[in-house]
Amino acid sequence: MEYKIHKYREANFTLYEDVIRNALNELGHVESDNPDLNIYNHCNEIELQTKNNIIFKPTAPSHKYFALDKIGYANASSLTWQEPNKAEFLDSSEPDAIDELIKNKSNKWDNSILLKWHNSKPKGVTKDHILVIGQMPDDETVTGQSFGNHIQKLDAILRELQGENVVVKLHPRYSLEQKYLQRWQEKWKFNIISGFYSIHNILPYTKVAIIENSTAGIECMMHNVPVISYGWPEYHWATYKLRSLTEINRLVNNINWYDEDYAQNFIKWYINYYLCHDVKTTMRRLKNLGY
Repeated sequence: MEYKIHKYREANFTLYEDVIRNALNELGHVESDNPDLNIYNHCNEIELQTKNNIIFKPTAPSHKYFALDKIGYANASSLTWQEPNKAEFLDSSEPDAIDELIKNKSNKWDNSILLKWHNSKPKGVTKDHILVIGQMPDDETVTGQSFGNHIQKLDAILRELQGENVVVKLHPRYSLEQKYLQRWQEKWKFNIISGFYSIHNILPYTKVAIIENSTAGIECMMHNVPVISYGWPEYHWATYKLRSLTEINRLVNNINWYDEDYAQNFIKWYINYYLCHDVKTTMRRLKNLGY
């Protein structure tokens, strides 16, 4: 089969393109300008004019990992719609990388020389807190794939959690001016963390996390933290899917809904088997997709 890797978005995806190219070549496919198979980065099938497409997107738990899918990425990928067969959890023969990823405090930007991460626990993070995780409000996963209004949703959730032990972790790139950050803190009287603090320094103290569809949910499950999701992330199979704000107080104070065995099996399968991080795992995923 002939394939082409398209430069769909102007970003540095060379690392992943090279791995995919080497995997396809190992499988006997040939790079061509007249392709049968088209490879794109960071998009959804509705944007494309070609057929027989594969979409790749870097994701957590570290800069080496990426997903391959035929229809999209994150909460618009096939995994969002189709639950993996539990038998697949047992079939993974890959060594478990999770302990090492936690030890290294890995994240999807961990190869950046520009980002300076704080290596200590943020002040005010107390034991058994409820972690509310924010995303970039202009990110496609919340504007185009999850109907937008992310900050309003956070506000609504925090309103319901008044009086609880809550930590709010904003997206590291989301910068609130100090005066607005102070007003938000005064409004909700919660500990609000902004800036480049590693979530790995917070999760050991977290009782439960509330997330729209952030990749931080992957890190939560790595730390065996129960997740309440309200944006249908691709890992929602291992979370409690919030349908009404009226549920929140019951859910955060009684976590008997958490299926620890399923969640831990899911995240091990997801990181060790479903995602790609080298030529070998990319070849396996391409074979699973029919190539």
